[in-house]
Amino acid sequence: MPSRLWKRIGIGAAALAAIAAGLYFHLGVGTLAAQPRLTGTVARDTIAVKGQERSFVLYVPRNLKPKAPLVFVFHGSGGDGESTREATGFEFDQLADANGFLVAYPDGYQTTWNDCRKASPQPARRMNIDDKSFVEAMIAKEAAERGIDAKRVFAAGHSNGAQLSYRLALERPENFAGIAAISASLPTPENLACQPLNAPMPVMVINGTEDPINPFDGGEVRIGFTSLGTVLSTRGTAEYFARLNGQEGPPKTVRLPHRNASDPTFVEQTSWTMPGKPPVVMVAIHGGGHVVPQRYFQYPGMLGRQTGDLDAPAAIWEFFSKLPSRP
Repeated sequence: MPSRLWKRIGIGAAALAAIAAGLYFHLGVGTLAAQPRLTGTVARDTIAVKGQERSFVLYVPRNLKPKAPLVFVFHGSGGDGESTREATGFEFDQLADANGFLVAYPDGYQTTWNDCRKASPQPARRMNIDDKSFVEAMIAKEAAERGIDAKRVFAAGHSNGAQLSYRLALERPENFAGIAAISASLPTPENLACQPLNAPMPVMVINGTEDPINPFDGGEVRIGFTSLGTVLSTRGTAEYFARLNGQEGPPKTVRLPHRNASDPTFVEQTSWTMPGKPPVVMVAIHGGGHVVPQRYFQYPGMLGRQTGDLDAPAAIWEFFSKLPSRP
């Protein structure tokens, strides 16, 4: 199986070993059915962080203006910045063209991120790589060189990249105006390696109820025979941030329009939106898997179903675009 495929879908070395040992998922190939027309430019850059050279990909729209927002998109384990552009259907690039923000796709250490899961055996976690300083260095660099608004920085991620987004929300809340996490839930207290600052943070969580890796109702995260410890339920994750944000009222749940009668999935969105408090949005994809729903890239069947009722990059940007600047 080509290594580039695994980079697209976020399967790391530990997972490859499990697959070789007889992982029971039906193997398939992710495909890019089409690509949106893009008018911006792709730039590749490096930055030195505590003696290590770290790399990242930037998508720069033609209409980028001073004080533009910056959106980070963090890949899953086994991925990199460039493959994540494809695995999200190049839609963040398309949204940047339409809305004038800068997109950064960083590369993790040995294709992984140092997240908050104490039990994670992934290289970045084992080596205790300082991804927080890497992210802060990129923010400072783009503020100096492209004039981005340091108070309008957002983090989005899938799987291991979503776990990094949680870590940034917990330990570096002063740097972000909001985060979005796909296919990931907060670690349980016994699996939490981070030290939360307990600061409010606008959060969107997008999880599938049939995710074969990250259990929607909480429990152990497994990739084949490899355990990454336990996580809260999707609801418990959203409620954690709702409490942190002072959202005392009951949430509102709506079902999104169903676009295709033959699609067995459906999507419910639960929102905590008390005025004057940072919002929290939980998107439950009933029947959905460990994927980023969008229009252009089709994930392999081993990762579960991909709904047609949600365009995740568009929903994430809509959420981010309505948030106020970070205090």
